[in-house]
Amino acid sequence: MAKISLKNLTDRQREVWRMRYQYGWRVKRIALELGTSWPNVCQILRRARHQAGLPYRRNISVIRTKPRVIRGQSLSRFFGY
Repeated sequence: MAKISLKNLTDRQREVWRMRYQYGWRVKRIALELGTSWPNVCQILRRARHQAGLPYRRNISVIRTKPRVIRGQSLSRFFGY
């Protein structure tokens, strides 16, 4: 993996970037540490990725299929008991 230059990031972005990618902290832990909300941390990370020239996802909604419900069946239905 290529080394990313953090020189063009703000101090806040650099701090959040290190907490997330160097220390491996989760977003909620970073938010608690900084006294902000987790969506704000996600936004800071998104802006940092953009400034670093890395690709980022942009409000792509994931369409999930409805989970299948598997109901129990009686054996007599299949074997004619």
